[in-house]
Amino acid sequence: MALGFMRRHKRWLYVFLWVVVAAFIIAYIPALTGMGINDRGAGATLVEVGTLPITVAEYQKAYLRQREYFQSLYQRPLDNEMVKRLGLEEQTLQALIDDRVMQLEARRLGISVDDETVRQRLATSPEFQVDGRFMGGDEIRRRLEMRGISVADFEQDLRKSILRERLSSLITDGVMVSAREAEEEYRRRNEQVKAEYVRVADAPGLTVTDDEVKAKFEAGKERYAYPERRTVEYLLLDVPRLQSRVTVTEAEEREYYEAHQDEFKQDEQVCATHILVKVKVTPEATEGHADEEAKKLAQSALDQARAGGDFAALAKKMSEDQGSAPQGGDLGCFPRGRMVPEFENAAFALKPGEISDLVKTQYGYHVIRLTSRREETVPALAQVKDRIHQTLTGQRVRALMDEQVQGLADVLRHGKSLEDAARERGFLRQISKPLARGETTQPLASPALVARAFELKKGETEPEPFQVPGGYAFIALAEIQAPRPAKLEEVKDRVRTDLLQDKTQAASRETAAELKRRAETSGLEKAAASLQLVRKETPNLVARGQPMGDLGTSPALDEAAFALPEGTLSDPVRIPGGWALVRVTEKKAVDPAAFEKEKPALIASLRQERKEELFRAFMQEARKRVTVQRNADAFKRVMAS
Repeated sequence: MALGFMRRHKRWLYVFLWVVVAAFIIAYIPALTGMGINDRGAGATLVEVGTLPITVAEYQKAYLRQREYFQSLYQRPLDNEMVKRLGLEEQTLQALIDDRVMQLEARRLGISVDDETVRQRLATSPEFQVDGRFMGGDEIRRRLEMRGISVADFEQDLRKSILRERLSSLITDGVMVSAREAEEEYRRRNEQVKAEYVRVADAPGLTVTDDEVKAKFEAGKERYAYPERRTVEYLLLDVPRLQSRVTVTEAEEREYYEAHQDEFKQDEQVCATHILVKVKVTPEATEGHADEEAKKLAQSALDQARAGGDFAALAKKMSEDQGSAPQGGDLGCFPRGRMVPEFENAAFALKPGEISDLVKTQYGYHVIRLTSRREETVPALAQVKDRIHQTLTGQRVRALMDEQVQGLADVLRHGKSLEDAARERGFLRQISKPLARGETTQPLASPALVARAFELKKGETEPEPFQVPGGYAFIALAEIQAPRPAKLEEVKDRVRTDLLQDKTQAASRETAAELKRRAETSGLEKAAASLQLVRKETPNLVARGQPMGDLGTSPALDEAAFALPEGTLSDPVRIPGGWALVRVTEKKAVDPAAFEKEKPALIASLRQERKEELFRAFMQEARKRVTVQRNADAFKRVMAS
């Protein structure tokens, strides 16, 4: 076994583990405390993905990794409100589900990782060498022990990593990028144009008659025909419906407050104003001053401030911080960790009203005046009572949601109808409006739900839930409506809208065409003025995807502008709300030599992007083939911890 190899070759193991630790910084393996991982329920199955379980302990470990990672990003503990906004709980769970789906797909396709493969990876990977030598084992062992990494956990993670690589390789190795595709992408990224243009807005105030509506309908009945549509009966489990079923007492709010003081702690803050004199980053830089000159200017500002000068007036006059100078140098209030260390240390050492000595930072010389200080405090319960109530309510609604979803799924899997399940669980059975294939509508805005509705037989129930905005839905197929022609009375408003849109677009296009005819003889500016339109131009060169002045962006506009030879006027181009005429006045072409230099890297980058896109699509399809069942009791325990 690989474990035996690892024990015999600890030096290799420690090198690999240290590289992994370095790559994931401190967030890879945090201290697994505070969530009851060693409790009796840790080995319970939280979710069953096909035939593979996700245990409570595994979820908790992964959740802690995520939480510690985000805490390192934000440089402070995350309170429950922040955790909720980030969606860490669901994010963690979905990542674990994806991991199980990957393992099931690898198994289905006959992909595995044997002990020899693990040994080879450990023995040959250059990432685990420094200057041709392995890192020292003693220091690595010490660091790993501090983080509680076990050999078994590492071996499991390594096997999964290799398994994913092999599965991805099998699916995506056929992806290719040609030199021509690379050149097109290079041009797309690097070509730029400068242009003059005129916008012709769609003509307002047009009307259509009933006879015109009838004529348009008769000429294109097939456009308005009703496709096959399906009606579903459904049970909706959403937050508003479940929120009424949970309660939170004042005693529970106080208990939460006492147990989570760190969440409500407000860090010490100082409020300050400053004067900044910038130092040139390089001798050739156009912004800032030479160091000695900047220091003299800053010292002059300091002397005037200490002599009783109006600090705000001095900042407006002398500070080179464009963001704060107009406000008299006001930086507002900030906690530790927000400013660069030199500035922060000086500011926090001051008393309100005091002015610092000169403070040198990477930006230049600062003169800092402390206006006030806010000590670290914990707000009273009354101040955070609403927040606590929302947190506890949210936790209980999520737990109840999971419990009800699992309970309904179990009932339906045992053959009960949607009506019986609704009555048994106290939910309202509802009927949807007729749904067309590919159409989504509230509250059943789920493409997967609609797709499944077109697979069911009439009267058939789908026992698995569908995620919809705000919750979950269970469906049964109630009715199949065959395709049929539409009657004018049924679609008259739609036909009228289409006709009005056609007429307004046609009228504005005719104006744009007339504009082009005049511009070809008198120039764009005179032609525009003759039609009471305005010629404009882009102030700078623009690339594809960037706004072309107030025309905005659109694929059609890019295609027209970048295909034009310099000095040529385009045909009318459709843009949102009207048409545009564009003339390219300057074009920055790509450098063939630069492309040839970057071509290998660009091909590799595009190929990797396409491989990742293909693998994501593969995994999305694979997930549809797998049944995911949640353990409501285990979820309830986890969410309450």
